Amino acid sequence: MSAQTTVSTARTRAPRLLRSVGWPRMSPWQTAVVCVLAALLPLTLSSSFWLGSLTLALIWMVLNMSWNLVLGYSGIWNLGQLAIYAIGGYGAALASERFQLPAVVGLLLGGVAAMLVSLALAIPSLRLRGIYVSLLTFGFAEVVRLLIITDKSGITGGPFGISDFDGFGITSGGVPRARTLYWIALAAVIVTALVMYVLIRSPLGTGLMALRDNPALAAARGISPRRYQSVSFGISGFFAGLAGGLYAYTYGVISPTVMGLGPMTLLVTMMVVGGLGTQTGPIVGTLIIAVISTRLEPYPEFRLISLSVILLAIILLLPRGVVPVVGRLRSRLSSWVNAGTGGGTKKKRPPAKKKRPPAKAEPASAPDGG
Repeated sequence: MSAQTTVSTARTRAPRLLRSVGWPRMSPWQTAVVCVLAALLPLTLSSSFWLGSLTLALIWMVLNMSWNLVLGYSGIWNLGQLAIYAIGGYGAALASERFQLPAVVGLLLGGVAAMLVSLALAIPSLRLRGIYVSLLTFGFAEVVRLLIITDKSGITGGPFGISDFDGFGITSGGVPRARTLYWIALAAVIVTALVMYVLIRSPLGTGLMALRDNPALAAARGISPRRYQSVSFGISGFFAGLAGGLYAYTYGVISPTVMGLGPMTLLVTMMVVGGLGTQTGPIVGTLIIAVISTRLEPYPEFRLISLSVILLAIILLLPRGVVPVVGRLRSRLSSWVNAGTGGGTKKKRPPAKKKRPPAKAEPASAPDGG
């Protein structure tokens, strides 16, 4: 069987698989309503603190959606995504500080730089399997963090990072500035979600899921693991770098504090809570954990412990995350309502008609011999 036939077969089976794990489907008009409500939300808030917290949550959504492409759909435990995120942030910051480039150009350059580094990281990572990929990518992230901290050239700013660059060039302050930054981050979330939606339903997405679920069978049927997974690394790296650039331009600073065990625990918890390998999982999980993390901000000594406890509880009680469970409950409730109202009853077929036995043929009479 050719690779094209395999991918087309996987594409027809993918919706059934997604429904079987409780995929919550939204119609286009429902999605549009959610986007409009999200865009109108800042007009109801007069607190710069909450607007800033929501903006940071939106940036995390972009990062988590990019990470989910490799972690959830490809099944590769790449723990170097925060380093890619930081590289995109530093690239965008340097484009603004050193070359005074426009914000859009700086964001794109940061994304491209992160994509190239991610593709380079994919070369050794895809030669390994399981825990060895996690160790390699985690070591890569630590090397990047230490190189930034110990930099003596002044390019990265050492442990203090880079600050005092123009970023988006927003002159207003207070709540108007916070609202503008929120809308920019929301636009990035919508674009990222649309791109991921198309990718997941394309031959690339179905090929990645086939390699994740049964790599030997997928490779035997013509799906190239190295090509498909390298592309997923590159796309994931670009959007992670875009998120890093958004962070740098939103807060006017980028430093090694965006990496490390604390941020990694936070982001992994977001994805596990929402549901790995689902499109809305990173969005829902980020919202839930961002609100909890913001509430625990006055208690930094309990913040990391609380997130670790939440992560363990979700792994034990809801291993697939919140989104598949909610989707499954909704489908069961819908079936129960239809059954109660008679909408789920099947129409009875009319009884089949009994076939009559064929009539015996009478002997033909001989023609008159005139």
